[in-house]
Amino acid sequence: MADMKDYAGPADVEKNGPPPTPFIPFSLAYDPYSHKATEYNIKSCARPHMRAFHLAWVSFLMAFIAWFSFAPLAPAIKKSLKLTRTQILTANITSVGSTVLARFIIGPVMDFIGPRLGQAGILLFAAIPTFFAGLVQNLAGLATVRALVGVVGAAFVGCQFWCSIMFTEEIAGTMNAIAGGWGNLGGGLTQIIMVGIFEMNRSSPTCDADCAWRNAFYIPAFSLLIASALVYFLGDDCPKGSYVRESKKSAAGGAGAVAANPQVWNLVVQYAVCFGVELHVNNTAALYYFERFNVSLATAGLVASLFGLMNLFARAWGGMISDYCFSRWGMNGRKYAHIIITCGEGFVLIIFSRMATFAGAICIMIIFSLFVQSAEGSTFGIVPYVDPEHTGGVCGFVGAGGNIGAVLWGVLFIFSESFAQGFFILGWIVVAVGLVGFTINVKDKSSLKRVDSTLGGSGSVGNSALELKANEAAAPIKV
Repeated sequence: MADMKDYAGPADVEKNGPPPTPFIPFSLAYDPYSHKATEYNIKSCARPHMRAFHLAWVSFLMAFIAWFSFAPLAPAIKKSLKLTRTQILTANITSVGSTVLARFIIGPVMDFIGPRLGQAGILLFAAIPTFFAGLVQNLAGLATVRALVGVVGAAFVGCQFWCSIMFTEEIAGTMNAIAGGWGNLGGGLTQIIMVGIFEMNRSSPTCDADCAWRNAFYIPAFSLLIASALVYFLGDDCPKGSYVRESKKSAAGGAGAVAANPQVWNLVVQYAVCFGVELHVNNTAALYYFERFNVSLATAGLVASLFGLMNLFARAWGGMISDYCFSRWGMNGRKYAHIIITCGEGFVLIIFSRMATFAGAICIMIIFSLFVQSAEGSTFGIVPYVDPEHTGGVCGFVGAGGNIGAVLWGVLFIFSESFAQGFFILGWIVVAVGLVGFTINVKDKSSLKRVDSTLGGSGSVGNSALELKANEAAAPIKV
């Protein structure tokens, strides 16, 4: 943990002399100028790179569990508050809708203050309405609380921004995808956790179904507080310890620069049909299985959890595929991999909408989940290249695209005759947007390539931590 300071940028470091000394000895190979790691070790929690990675995904996981803690309890809440299907969908829209604004705002703000402070603040804020979620009495109260809790969805921006500034662009796709995917596991875990808490509460002879769901929100609320404290007290702002801003612009100026970039909006649309679809399915899957196949709430929640649990590896696959294609074919490789995965997502969703049997729907949903989450990973394999000086802003805008999509798909389903019809239409929308991916035009601005050029194309930038052992030994340890 350290205070924020201005940074003149990589170019000035290159011109003014030797590489800066790391603030502590690093356990990973790294770029000597940016101090971003060029490799990763999942089993390590060493500062600053791997500890930031693990805090990023764990904090987003806790955020996701709280964010969607209402969804698996929707049948019980619907009955208790005497709400209609349309009213439940409306409350879902407020949940993902508030995140749109939060992500647009927090991205540029994190560019200014850094991901650690931004992430801790978001988690702390969302813990408050989560504590009071059980007090709602009608649709207005439910929609308001869900909107306030929905702000925690902006923790995704901190997760992706933190990883982007800790690791070089060559492995950014993989690291962003693993962190985002493991965080998205919350969409599946919350289906199991919240139903489990509900059933545990209801097992008490003095607690009926209404009491059970109302008292189920204290655990996710406490989890947010714990995650906030861990991020604030144990994390490092960036590879240099103190947060270093790569842009001299204010938060508003950075937001303007990001908003003026057409490629940002291209990725906003792309993310709307992958993460936006995932959010919508997380909000509706339990209710869909509960109503269409007449299964119990516990069964519906368990089946719905399978969709989110695929994030354990599916989103990481997307990032790894993107990184592999980049190593073979450059940025075009990332682009075409994303197009193929996204169009595949759309076609599988169309098939899912036609499934008339419970077993068939489960099998196709799992395949669909692999595609939708891989598409998220391939999208954020491109994000670090769009505007390196404003990566937080780009993460915020693109992340907001997912929530914009979730809002739009929620509205689509309100006006659809059935869930099946809504999924069918949505599938064709995904295919169409996937084809729009041919217009993605982002250049490789890798810091390693830039430094290599500065060093006269020698091809050596000191990728081994041992090469700077003498400097590291002399570096003061900053706590």
